[in-house]
Amino acid sequence: MSNVRCNEALPSAAATTGATSSIVNQKPIENDNTPSIAPFQPQQPSSKGNPCRINGVKGYQNRTNSIIYCPPLLRPSPQQKCSAIVYFGGDVQDIPEKMESNRDNKNYIKWNLENTATLLRESFPQSHIIVVRPLRMEYSTFCCFDNFVRGNNAGIPDHTPMHYALQHLEELLISLTKKLTKPILDQELLHKLLAASNSKVAQPSDSSCKRNNATNILQSNIYDGAGDETMSETANMADLLWWRENLNLDKASLKLIGFSKGCVVLNQFIYEFHYYKTLTPDDSTMMRLVSRITDMYWLDGGHGGGKNTWLTSRSLLETLCRLGINVHVHVTPYQIQDDHRPWIRKEEKAFTDLLKRLGAAFNRHLYPSEANSTNLYTHFDVLNRFRQHQVSLFTQQLAQSPQQQQPQQSPATSVATGPPYPAEPQTADDGGGGGCEYAAVSSSGKDDPMEVVESGEHIPASELSPHLAEAGEDDGQEMVN
Repeated sequence: MSNVRCNEALPSAAATTGATSSIVNQKPIENDNTPSIAPFQPQQPSSKGNPCRINGVKGYQNRTNSIIYCPPLLRPSPQQKCSAIVYFGGDVQDIPEKMESNRDNKNYIKWNLENTATLLRESFPQSHIIVVRPLRMEYSTFCCFDNFVRGNNAGIPDHTPMHYALQHLEELLISLTKKLTKPILDQELLHKLLAASNSKVAQPSDSSCKRNNATNILQSNIYDGAGDETMSETANMADLLWWRENLNLDKASLKLIGFSKGCVVLNQFIYEFHYYKTLTPDDSTMMRLVSRITDMYWLDGGHGGGKNTWLTSRSLLETLCRLGINVHVHVTPYQIQDDHRPWIRKEEKAFTDLLKRLGAAFNRHLYPSEANSTNLYTHFDVLNRFRQHQVSLFTQQLAQSPQQQQPQQSPATSVATGPPYPAEPQTADDGGGGGCEYAAVSSSGKDDPMEVVESGEHIPASELSPHLAEAGEDDGQEMVN
């Protein structure tokens, strides 16, 4: 994506301003949420903890990135493995003061990286949240993840079989763990971590109490300022920093999320999966990291280049399928119904069709908007819709009794590749433009207003290549052998 619909060539500052200002006067889409899930409210003090900025985290060789970090909102059970969410954002998204200083981007300050970290914390309340800030923001607008993928001045990617993006991610996780677990923290970092921690932690000893506590926290406004004084009075430092115990992010299970142009980082990871898995099969150096990636989420992916928004290479997607990673696609009309960039629609369809043909652990959500409007507010709202979806999934899991930890799978989600993930929740539409509607595509093929496509066809690994050969042409994305 380019949130301002940039072309491949970097526009002038005047052109950038004009492109953005042409949409900033449109009325934002109000989020009509279901009654059980509070709306996302920005820029208020939080009793659940504020995101912690950690600058200059070292990665591969001389690469560094700034990180916005949130510890888990809820204490997981002792049986649960440490998990982390790694997020790569899109154009316009930056820290609040940078967005506020730009006359166009300040219109979207609600979606700054710190608010997004808090939103993700609500979406995955038992996980560590790691938001990777881009290395550069050209014209304060175009995000450039140079440490993960090569690109031009506007951040349009130039994918290569190897850019050491996976090594960089692993080294970032190692360095971040060291910073967070130092025996003696410097005062500034200590205060940041205390502010980022939550005192209202559900304890795992009583499952009924835990469910009630967790549900109350998730249903409350994520920027509810009440309780700050209580937090300082009732919680000591050890209680607040419980999440530091045995913290080892580079050993955690990982979920990778790309939003908008941030999806180019996920695409580069797939190139490197293929390099390690297929082109250098004897080198298992990075497979220890790859094996811990359980899910990858493409949230309305896109950029201003004329191709390679979605990967369509048979060989690349075959490798992704072999790894058994759950693939989640969430899209809006802003990207896939943009007549000015028809390749996005074509490539997303090819990506989806290939994964379905492979029987991948895959699902797809299309969020319609009023009159299929294609403005930036529609685009950014996918983050809130995604949050609603994830909170609904989590509250369903909490409602299950301990004896029902292995529910019967529906045919739509019974796939042999990759770790299982829960069936999609089905909630009634409340009639609002921002509500969530979750229902699987019926056997008759008729789609609901929000389309959900899930793969149920499994193809054995030994038969992947013949099936892929039937899927169509490589569509211009080739690997260098």
